[in-house]
Amino acid sequence: MTSIDAPQLQAVESRLAALMRQAPLEFARAVYGMNDRAAGRVDTMAAEDVLRAESHGAAVTRERAEQRARAYLPVAGQEHCPRCWVFGGFKHLLSFHRAGDGITETGRCRSCGAEYATTP
Repeated sequence: MTSIDAPQLQAVESRLAALMRQAPLEFARAVYGMNDRAAGRVDTMAAEDVLRAESHGAAVTRERAEQRARAYLPVAGQEHCPRCWVFGGFKHLLSFHRAGDGITETGRCRSCGAEYATTP
């Protein structure tokens, strides 16, 4: 078992908290996408995200997206994409890299292309 020091623990907690704040925003994005598609605006990014999730076999509904947004809980070391989770219930892992400033960390989903910035 490895021990984790205080700065590392703070960085992990900060990353998880930042990702958890993104889930409600992705829920709003899903609602905008569904509304855009219903209004015939299929060329918006949110509408395309809904279409992408549906093409993978996930039915995107307001109720399910809200449930998933409330249930989003990343695990340290296995952080998954809030967008993929809220839109379709898919747990695609994020890959994290340090930004040029050396402080900011960016998590990117290889499936949908979403990027999330976290700072300690």
